[in-house]
Amino acid sequence: MKTKRKLAVCAGGLLLAVYWFLTVEITGASPANFLIIRDLTQSANISLVPFRDLADVLGTGDRANILRQIGGNVLLFAPMGFLVPAFWPGWRKCIRTVGLGLAMSLFIETCQLFTWRASTTDDLILNTLGAACGWLCYRLAAYVLPALRERAKRPEWTPVLVMLSVWAAYTLWECWLIGARWVGC
Repeated sequence: MKTKRKLAVCAGGLLLAVYWFLTVEITGASPANFLIIRDLTQSANISLVPFRDLADVLGTGDRANILRQIGGNVLLFAPMGFLVPAFWPGWRKCIRTVGLGLAMSLFIETCQLFTWRASTTDDLILNTLGAACGWLCYRLAAYVLPALRERAKRPEWTPVLVMLSVWAAYTLWECWLIGARWVGC
């Protein structure tokens, strides 16, 4: 691997790790929540009917809440939709990047089943839309910057491994913090 390419992969990995840490922190997607919440009947807030929550939010007429709920979910996954294809040529096909966005959003929504947060189909849809918007931004950047047009036959696993490693480290850190609180440290 050329030195420039290695440097780009390292920079991309670092940016993706920071982005994913912030995403996990914002969404509270950690299995450490199993240790906090013991009564799932009191914590699970699930909405599986597509567009029901969106209709409820839009029906309020509260522009700030609409922007926070819809815009926030779309913007949350746009960086992933941009970063992954920008640094890893194997992820430059739309279906791959948007599929990764869908998978990681489903991962977060599943983790949120065990928190005070809601786990909704609409969040899954909006997060996936955000990954698609990020991919479109990547395509615009690739139009201007020819270096972003290089293609690879298969996607590398690096972005997935970075995101899962960050999530695992975050979870271990939270477990340690929870344990320290229980022990009285």
